[in-house]
Amino acid sequence: MDNKEKLIEIPSYFKFIHPHPYFDLGAPYKSKEDIWKLREEVVKRLIKVNDFLRLQNNRYQLLIYDCWRPVEVQEFMFNREFTFECKKLNIDASIKDIKRYPLIQKKIEKFWAYPSSNEELPPPHSTGGALDLTLADKYGNIVDMGGDIDQMDEKSKPDFYNNLDKEEAIIWNERRNLLKESMIKFEFAQHPNEWWHFSFGDQLWAWKNKKDRAFYGRI
Repeated sequence: MDNKEKLIEIPSYFKFIHPHPYFDLGAPYKSKEDIWKLREEVVKRLIKVNDFLRLQNNRYQLLIYDCWRPVEVQEFMFNREFTFECKKLNIDASIKDIKRYPLIQKKIEKFWAYPSSNEELPPPHSTGGALDLTLADKYGNIVDMGGDIDQMDEKSKPDFYNNLDKEEAIIWNERRNLLKESMIKFEFAQHPNEWWHFSFGDQLWAWKNKKDRAFYGRI
């Protein structure tokens, strides 16, 4: 059930990754104006996060990597990842063969939600309630978080560096925790497999917060 809240543009004073990684790959957005959008309440909370972060630690600010994705974009990226994983394994297959390769599908779905056409089971990004983001320094330069966004391995888990005592690992863990704590303070939920993915109002958020239902459906 969707509460019909509007998608709105994320304010331009935020820092954004440029060029947008999926648009640059040819993902089927209708226009550039569709790229940087989220639900209105999500944007309000994101502004509060950024203000809080800069007040608490003026070395850092948020950098937006990706936000709302039409289901067509989710499908494009999901299919692309399936093809890529097959090539790595020297498997000649297309997306229509995906059910023959359940282990590959399972790996992809840890990071890329299946682009379901069922309006009751929308991919998180297709609700307008989910986004991918990281930290930038005060000049807008992306900082090292110990792994790249969309990196499909164990290093992407939010707590991967928790118990490592190497100097770099400690720094990466502190930065990940700073991002997580700042987002959670304003009621965002973090994806269990992705340090960069947070949401408000979608099904993941409802599940993690023991809510009866999500606010946002497919939009």
